Formats: sequence, structure tokens, C-alpha cells
Amino acid sequence: MTSIDLKLRPSRAAAAASMTVPRGASGSWPHWVRLLLATLARTVLGTLIGLLLWAAGPAIIGWTPTTVMTGSMEPRISPGDIVVAKPVAETDIHRGQVLLFDDPDKADHLRLHRYLENGTGAEIVTKGDANPAADSTPIARSAVVGVGFLRVPYLGMPFVWAAGGQYGHLIVVGSLLLLLVGASRLDRDLHRDAKEARVPSITATRRWFPASGSATSASSVAVHPVGASVPAASSSAATRRAVRRRERRLRRLRGAAGALAVVGAASGLALTLVVGGGAGAAYSAPVANPTSSYTAGSSYDCLKESYSSETSYGFPYNELSGTTTTDGSTFARVGTLTSGASFVTGSCARNDSPSLLLDGSAGQVTTAVNLTGQASFTVETWFKTTSTRGGALASFTPNQTGTATSADRALFVTNAGRIAFGVRPTTSTVKTLTTPAAYNDGAWHHVVATLSSSTGAVVYVDGTAVASDSTSRTAQSATGFWRVGYGPLGNYTGAPTSAFFAGQVDGTTIYNNSAQTAATVQSRFAAGH
Repeated sequence: MTSIDLKLRPSRAAAAASMTVPRGASGSWPHWVRLLLATLARTVLGTLIGLLLWAAGPAIIGWTPTTVMTGSMEPRISPGDIVVAKPVAETDIHRGQVLLFDDPDKADHLRLHRYLENGTGAEIVTKGDANPAADSTPIARSAVVGVGFLRVPYLGMPFVWAAGGQYGHLIVVGSLLLLLVGASRLDRDLHRDAKEARVPSITATRRWFPASGSATSASSVAVHPVGASVPAASSSAATRRAVRRRERRLRRLRGAAGALAVVGAASGLALTLVVGGGAGAAYSAPVANPTSSYTAGSSYDCLKESYSSETSYGFPYNELSGTTTTDGSTFARVGTLTSGASFVTGSCARNDSPSLLLDGSAGQVTTAVNLTGQASFTVETWFKTTSTRGGALASFTPNQTGTATSADRALFVTNAGRIAFGVRPTTSTVKTLTTPAAYNDGAWHHVVATLSSSTGAVVYVDGTAVASDSTSRTAQSATGFWRVGYGPLGNYTGAPTSAFFAGQVDGTTIYNNSAQTAATVQSRFAAGH
């Protein structure tokens, strides 16, 4: 029988010498620091990947991603944003949408602007939210590629920098990305060491301790030379327990790191959804209101009106102070008060609501958007006056501020207190429609003037049509700015002494390309001011 020499009690030093020290365990950074930095790096990279998916993924189903290169749509859409346009049928295109279309002024280019107004025939007039005037060239509906649906913020900045020759920015961003990739691998040695520490411990266990129930024989027990180091059973068990504890800690840390990386990727997707939203939510409200001296809490919430999609301006004058008035239409255009115009307080009662007081010498409300006057339009307002000098309730002038020489569309009060509605079919001809009765009696009155090619000119007072002219069916297709309380009226029949209105106005509404029906006018009057 072969002599077997088993050392069952090796020294502690020998046992310690037989244990493997994982690589990286003596690194200068603690394990948790490397895990934290790697997790943060993976989270940032996951967020970027999520944004890239939202920017490029929709192209698979035929949507069109495009990088915004200019600031014409600020502040809602900035240079470097990627906007994904959803294909839309021509019949589903409507005002207020942000459209991606073939640039009519640059071949093989796309333009991203808002649908502002209807042009001649089936044409569309577009405008950048940050631009002072509408685009010079209207577009056909067939030129529309899609309607803006998603906005991925700033992901396209490298394209903007490249186009502008800002290569330093590209180098910095590229270097940061490389650092993130490197940081994401800071904890790789911990994963490797855990695996390597686990494999030898299992091998040693299987080598020195036969399976339970097996016979201990010369063939099943390893033979070692005298003096060879043999791990003690207690030391092997301690080693296995230590390795298992370390593995559990690493698994928990890896699980937390993986969860944070997933959260980072999801946050990239959520950021795109929250910022972008649908076309109606993301792009229905254009330029933000300028700073004013009143806050949201300084208006009459109970008097906020609802406006149809045909409204170009809707001024309820519900503010208590300040030099601007909010436009309640979907365009959210802002009116600016000049000196001589001030808010009048009121209540939520039908005939005691807040209004705007105009002094008759300088007071008016100006608008900042240069619109194209359309063949069909409507001017509506409530007013109250006792003046015998008349004045314009609203007019459409070629310049935004200051005095003007002419107005193509004008609703005004004559010296006798009658309501007059004037248009200029050509630069040399004018047509004026005047009511038979006077309304400068100090009471509130609701007046609406409409023009269309089918019905001609109609003036409604307090819900009833009181004057009409079927021969007056056209007005000039010129560009201009709507004003409230001022208008150059010298060429119109019954022109008043003053171009400025003296009295109070409320609920001024402009429909720049729509003639409202008699039923709509009646319902607006019944709602009060």
C-alpha cells in the first residue's frame, strides 16, 4: 500500500500565503468611488443614447428629423434642437402648427416656421416666432413635409458648430465623451476580480474535500510531497464565506448601477416627451409674453374668454395694471399700451367687467405681427363713449406705431356717434358703410363689422345687423398691423375730427381671414363683455 502523507494542520502563514489577493483591491480609489463614477458616466451616456433614439428612431416609420440651425423660432425652438416632423395630410394642416416644408427661397433646403395665415387661394403664409414679419414667399400645401411633433433639445449642436466653423466646441465635446466612456469602465476590475476570486475557491474546495459519501482512498485523495502546503478546512471555509460576501456586495452595487443606467436612458426619453409633446401642445403657443408689471394673479380669471381657431387677436383687457395686454387666441400675441391707454377695474358682473380706457389723443394698443390682410375678415369690440369727436375703434395700418397716412380696414365712430366701417378696394378708392343710428350715449354697445366676397360688408350692433353693402366685397391684399383706438381716417366718408377714440373698449377681437356669421355674432353679444 502506498504511503500517504496528509498535512491536516498547516500553519496560518501558509494558509494566508495560499489566498489570492484580487487585482485592483489595493487601488488608490475606494471601490465605492469607482462604482459611483462609473455609474454616473453610464447614466449620462444612457441619457444621450435615449435622446438619440428619439431623434433618429422615428425616421424608421417615415417621420423627418431635422436640426434647427437658426433662432427664427425662439424661444420655443432653439438652434441645435432636433425637431421630428410627422407626416400630415394637406386637409389636416391648420393655423398655429409648426410646419416643416420645402424652403421656397432656397432649393433643396427645408424651413421650420409656423402657419400664420391663409394666403391667396390655397397658399399658406408662414412666419418664424422670433421674426418681426411674415415670410415673404407663401407656400403651397403640397410643399409641407410634416408638422412638428417632437423636439429633442440641443442634441444637434455639433451640426450647428460644424456649420459655423466652431471646431473648438467639437473638440471639447468629443473629449468629454471620451472621458465619459473611460469613466464608465472604472469598475471593470472589480467585476473581474470577483470572478477570479470565486473560481479558485471552488476549485480548491473540490480538490481537497471529496464529495459527501464517497470513499476515501488512495485514488480519491491527492498525494503531496512532505512539506507541501495544504489549506486547512477552516481556512478554506473562511475564504469561501469572504468571497461570497464580497460577491453579494458587488452584485448589489452592480444591480444599483444597472438600475441607474436604465433610469438615465429613460430620462432621456422622458425629457424629449415632456419638452416636445404633441404638435398641439408643444407648438400651439408661440413667443412668450414680454415682462410686464402684473402677474397671473392680477387678472380676472372668471372673465377669461374662449376663442375659436379663427381668432387672430383676442384682447379681453382683464389686467389690473401694466403696459401690455394678453392675447387670448392660440397665437398668444401681445398688445402694447401707449401713453393715454390704461386699465379700468371692474368685477365679474356682465356689465361691470374690467376694460380699457383711451384718452382720445394718444391712447391706443399696438400689435407686433405684420399680417397679410385677407379678403374676408371681422373686427369686433365692445365700446362706450359720449365723445362728439369720434375716433377709430380699430384699424389696419402699414406701420406698427406712430402716425400713418391711410388705413385699409377701419371701424370707427363719427362725430355724430354713428358707427362706420371703411375699406379701400384700391389705393385710390374707398368705401364706407355707416349705421343710421348714433351710439355715443354713454352705454356699452357691441359692434361687429365683417367683409366677405359672398355677403359684402355688414355691420352688427348689439347682435343685430343694422347696415350692409353687398357691393363692397373687396379690400386690398396688403400687409400691415392691427391697432386698437387709432386709425388714419381722412379719406373715409364721415371721417371724424380725431383719429384717436375717446372712451372705453372691451373684448376687442380680430379675425384677420374670416367673416363671422350672424349666429356667431349673436352668441358673442349674448355672452356680454
